[in-house]
Amino acid sequence: MRKLKILYVQHLPRQPEDLPHGVVEVFIDVSGRRIDLCIVRHGFIASNSVIEAITERVAQLAKGAVRNARPLAERIGLSPVLSAVWQEFLDELLQQCDSWAFLAAAAARQRPS
Repeated sequence: MRKLKILYVQHLPRQPEDLPHGVVEVFIDVSGRRIDLCIVRHGFIASNSVIEAITERVAQLAKGAVRNARPLAERIGLSPVLSAVWQEFLDELLQQCDSWAFLAAAAARQRPS
């Protein structure tokens, strides 16, 4: 697999079909105690292992910073600016071949109405 270009955007990501091949957009939306991570790539979805790895990392960091009074996303380095440690973690994770599943495979499991 060739190297993907990973863009960290401050707006809702474009539609997957609007992205050039080999480009991934990552958007982190923080509202209250909720953190939504949108990862968009043309023709692919993030695999379950990626979602689990990110979820585990958030849980570990949150547990370690429980005494800090700042909002959760800020405590663990996701907001207001993505920390260099998170950026390196996500870059390495999303560059792995097994991080992606074909979007068509997921859509094929749905029944037509």
